Amino acid sequence: MIINNDDDKEFLSLDCQNSTLELPLNERFRFKHLRLKRTYIRKYSFISIVLIFFAFSFFGWLWESLLQLLMDGKFANRGMLFGPWLPIYGFGGLLALFIPKKILKNPVNAFFVIAILSSIIEYATSWFFEYTRNTRWWDYSNYILNINGRVCLLSAIFFGLGGCLGVYFLGPMLDDMIKKLSHRTVLLCCITLIFLFSADLVYSKFVPNVGRGITDYSKSVVVSAEENSYPDYILEV
Repeated sequence: MIINNDDDKEFLSLDCQNSTLELPLNERFRFKHLRLKRTYIRKYSFISIVLIFFAFSFFGWLWESLLQLLMDGKFANRGMLFGPWLPIYGFGGLLALFIPKKILKNPVNAFFVIAILSSIIEYATSWFFEYTRNTRWWDYSNYILNINGRVCLLSAIFFGLGGCLGVYFLGPMLDDMIKKLSHRTVLLCCITLIFLFSADLVYSKFVPNVGRGITDYSKSVVVSAEENSYPDYILEV
């Protein structure tokens, strides 16, 4: 990158192989915006979609496991599955990648759309798990502005920020990395991950991942001998 001063005008010179492209400095921010736009607005191949799904699922698992480690001081394998992945992050991240271009052009709008969509997915997933398993894998009852303990404002903000990070940076970066690998390599990775993930789904259907830091959300049930009397004891279940 070279800055030239000719005829009292400043130019930004970009070396492009054997030629040089010169742009006025006052246009450089617009140029960077166009370059970023070309980066995140793209068509992802099926193989890239599969591998990015597993990458986002792993990042989500790593994020929640580290948070649990910091809060509780002990490692917990977060999620209903046993492998290092949380599919809710994978599906949410992929959904963010396919948000209409008109929305993605404005990062603020993208943030709110991703936060809302992610919260809907999180609420539906929590309800489904509790309805089918009678168990909660997360509970935001102690957080402000929560809805039935299934979603809260803080989680929506983190989902919005994480989704924008995935759309504008992580997704394109992973896609570029995948394109540099041989077709045989990425195909083998896809088959292996899908097989392991499917096996984990089947096993977890019968033996879900539960325990400390995963599903140990207790509810206080007051048991009283007579109505309007003091509780005899509090049973933790």
